Amino acid sequence: DRSVPAECATGYPVVVDDPSGCPVFVAREVTGFDPAAPSPQWLRRRVEQAGMRSISLAVDVTNFVMLEMGQPIHGYDRDRLQGPIRVRRAQVGERLTTLDDVERTLSPEDLLITDDSGPIGLAGVMGGATTELSRTTTNIVIEAAHFDPVSIFRTQKRHKLPSEASKRFERGVDPAIAEAAADRVAHLLAELGGGQVDECVTVVGEVPAREPIEIDAGLAARITGLDIDESLVRRNLEAVGCEVSVADGRVSAIPPTWRPDLTDPYDLVEEVARIVGYDHVPSVLPPAPAGLGLTPVQ
Repeated sequence: DRSVPAECATGYPVVVDDPSGCPVFVAREVTGFDPAAPSPQWLRRRVEQAGMRSISLAVDVTNFVMLEMGQPIHGYDRDRLQGPIRVRRAQVGERLTTLDDVERTLSPEDLLITDDSGPIGLAGVMGGATTELSRTTTNIVIEAAHFDPVSIFRTQKRHKLPSEASKRFERGVDPAIAEAAADRVAHLLAELGGGQVDECVTVVGEVPAREPIEIDAGLAARITGLDIDESLVRRNLEAVGCEVSVADGRVSAIPPTWRPDLTDPYDLVEEVARIVGYDHVPSVLPPAPAGLGLTPVQ
């Protein structure tokens, strides 16, 4: 159980009961927002060209930042929230009406966003109807969180509820980008809707550390047949954002937070070879046995 850090005691209170399902949760508040402010043409156009409907300024801003930065965002009507936001697993028999106006029976495996009234959203999938942004919303709580991809995938499959947010989470979202995304949403709401941004940011949890991946410095050369030395391996891995150290013919690389697909030595070899260029891989015929010509298979 982790609650609001002391330095953000005035931020909106957040409690995370399941840190494995939600390692990072960021909340920001915008007050005095004008719900009648229209979305500017550039914002409507960008959202619609990405295949989404323009709904209202507040919703369009959250969708735009999701498309722009890859971090799903959810907004709550501050005046309809009751008590702290809490992230926990569902209890047997709990129900939730999601934004598509469907009442859903929840599974104990579902990760929820709740307040004192009960469930107010399926974490990383879809928000609930009771706290949704509306045409009368003047005070907004912005959520930018990181959720476990496996948990989100299972929840959306269980409820047959694929969404723009769940599709991103289940494929892997950069856990280090949540605070920047919440800041972007807050300041766009203030700029376009006349709101006031609360300078205090609620940050619960921390970005999960990536484990270093170690490879032999000559592995890329052996796998590809290219002349790739230790220095080139290092330069190419640093080019994709890895923190690299080399010692005694071994390369240790810590992948960046935005590359969850880099998990083993051969992923690193693939990155090095990709930057060198697959078109440089030589075409070499297998040698024939001495004095016997080609084998039947050859």
